[in-house]
Amino acid sequence: MKNNKIQHIRRFNAICLSISIAFALGSCAVGPDYQAPNYSLGESFTREKASATAALTVTVIDTKWWRGFNNSDLDHLIELALAHNPNIQVAMSNLKAAQQNTIAQQGFFYPSITAGYSVTRQNGGATLSPSINNVAANSAYNLHTAGLTVGFVPDIFGVNQRMVESLKAQEESQRFQLYALQTSVVTNLISSVAQVSALNEQVKINQEIVKINKLQLDHSARLLANGYASGIDLANQQANYAMSTAQLSNTQKAYEQSLDLINILCGENPSTSLTIPDIDSISIPKDLPKLVPSSWINQRPDIKAAQEMVRSSNAQIGIALGNMIPQISLSAVSGSSASALSQLKDSANNIWSNTLNVNQSIFAGGTLLARKRAAESGLQASLDQYKAVVLNALQNVADSMYAINEDKKNLESMQDSEAANSRVLSLTKKQFDGGYVSEPALLSAETSFLQSKLNRIQALGLYLTDTASLFQSLGGGWTQNQ
Repeated sequence: MKNNKIQHIRRFNAICLSISIAFALGSCAVGPDYQAPNYSLGESFTREKASATAALTVTVIDTKWWRGFNNSDLDHLIELALAHNPNIQVAMSNLKAAQQNTIAQQGFFYPSITAGYSVTRQNGGATLSPSINNVAANSAYNLHTAGLTVGFVPDIFGVNQRMVESLKAQEESQRFQLYALQTSVVTNLISSVAQVSALNEQVKINQEIVKINKLQLDHSARLLANGYASGIDLANQQANYAMSTAQLSNTQKAYEQSLDLINILCGENPSTSLTIPDIDSISIPKDLPKLVPSSWINQRPDIKAAQEMVRSSNAQIGIALGNMIPQISLSAVSGSSASALSQLKDSANNIWSNTLNVNQSIFAGGTLLARKRAAESGLQASLDQYKAVVLNALQNVADSMYAINEDKKNLESMQDSEAANSRVLSLTKKQFDGGYVSEPALLSAETSFLQSKLNRIQALGLYLTDTASLFQSLGGGWTQNQ
């Protein structure tokens, strides 16, 4: 008896599988097939055309592009952030959930098998005497039922295929969103480290400027007391001293707050002490491009994520169309039913059934048509969103390209200014030692040198920040071939 049930189930499963394979091989999924969105990118990101020497191609995406900054302390902070940043961990969990949703939907390609057992005690009354015992005097009876139920919905029109396609696209979109988030976290961390390193130097420089301004203030006070200076001179020095003190306070505040941001990006409490590299120990990556072809943008993860959402929305149209056509399902039941549990083994109590169900919606109040139109509008929205992401990406790259080109010039100018002021300070010290210039002239030369050094530090920090933004705008690192 048990073997007969198993054979019955196996025959039904074979039929289901044959139907599934036949329709999978011989039919197309309902609805439009996905076509990648096409948006004209132009020849280059900037208003300058990419020359032959600038037309480099991406061969391998460098997933650890930050190593180009050549600083081990920075590498350690980035590794810490990638491992412990809570937003990245959230994105990873979302990706795992999307993967499992895809696997769950793929399960509907196969028959479902359910084992069941039920026991019922009931009384049919004297008029409706149960046929199970046909004893009118005792119409109460027990009914034990045990068996296997097999259900199968053949994907004749490819509706489930579209569902899987939509979920798989959402899964891929989550994957690319994770990559985009990781790149964003790394970029923000590099920018924050550059800012903290620059602010650390600025605090030291501002402290020196405050000391110099205090010396100048004391000198003006002595001159005023001896009648060699006016009250205006003293007031000007008081204003300079107060301004430099306020600047030091603001710089110190920005430094402490930037340290907090670094800790949060690394998934640490603000009170945690992390090793921050000196700004002069962080190198500008070599071979930064001056002009690049717009095709480089295709490696950006946010653009790939937007493409996958277009794919998902396109599949939703097929799902909506599939709900408008006949719904077919198969089911089979094989088991035993008896008035006593011990009688379930008796072959005379075997029960079985095979069922084919076909359902077609005749009227649904416009619901199905509205859902189809909603899916079509959803696809258009995804296409428009894709266009917005592409335009934003083009702007990011163009802004970064212009920024690093000007940052390099600005840094070189600040370096020249610092060197010139260093020479002026050196010559002024010699003149002061020889008695040819006054102390205020020496203090003024020191202030000018410190201010030029401050400008150089700020220019370097900005150059490092904009360089990291360039990597982010291009979707990460690259290997270039001429």
